[in-house]
Amino acid sequence: GGAIYYSNSVGQSILYEVCGYDCFTTYSTPRHQFAWIQVNNAASRKNYFNYSSISRCVNTNSDPWHTLYLYGGNILCPSVNASLNKCYGETIYFYPYSDSNSVTCSFSFSSFADNTVTQYTLFYLIANAKYEIKSCNILRNTQSYSSEGTIAAWGNTNIEYSCILENNANYIFFQASSYTITISNCTVDRISNNGYLTIQNTVTKSFIFALNHMSTQNCHSEYDSIGTISHIIPLSSSSKKQMLHYSCNEFFSQSSLRDLLLLASIFSTLKLLPQ
Repeated sequence: GGAIYYSNSVGQSILYEVCGYDCFTTYSTPRHQFAWIQVNNAASRKNYFNYSSISRCVNTNSDPWHTLYLYGGNILCPSVNASLNKCYGETIYFYPYSDSNSVTCSFSFSSFADNTVTQYTLFYLIANAKYEIKSCNILRNTQSYSSEGTIAAWGNTNIEYSCILENNANYIFFQASSYTITISNCTVDRISNNGYLTIQNTVTKSFIFALNHMSTQNCHSEYDSIGTISHIIPLSSSSKKQMLHYSCNEFFSQSSLRDLLLLASIFSTLKLLPQ
């Protein structure tokens, strides 16, 4: 791992309010730019990445893999922001406990925006498990390789109430044979797939979520916008702590306002300096 390496065959892991910024590995075979985490592979073991951000972890070497690698256990990612990262492939590599009957890997109220993979997919969900993506923004991610897709899964995957817009890949949805990706009540602009996509209800290009994320000077979260599409705030995400989280493009809705607040912060700091 470029920043975090944790392997415990009997343990579990919870990362909370973590900012990963400008992290990359210098290992001779570059892999796992921000974190490698492996826990006991049981449904009862936690492998959580909560209310955290990964931003600008860029590796331009010839073969850097996996910005975030989570292996084993029950994987949960609520209110995660992963934006402006670059690697060779599989930005999000998750291998949860394999259970085809219950969800063991879940993304909710999270943003994945402006990431670049020079070869393989953004989401690589590899275990024979059941996956869900709910109320997420997946925006403007770029993939060069023609095979697989922005979201590639080896298990049945449900995507609900999410915004999947302006991603550049041959396939947006790639599913291994015998499994299905099901999207419902989403806003999408492309549904390119390899033949295993099911669409339920109406899919429209009408909304984008203003999501709450952890924000620091380096790991800020002002990435979620697509043209003039209206922003809505999911009810389930409205109770986050205001000191550490704010809505993307809602608090800093204009660049001039952001600059004004920055200047105000500088002047306030200057007043505190000894004369």
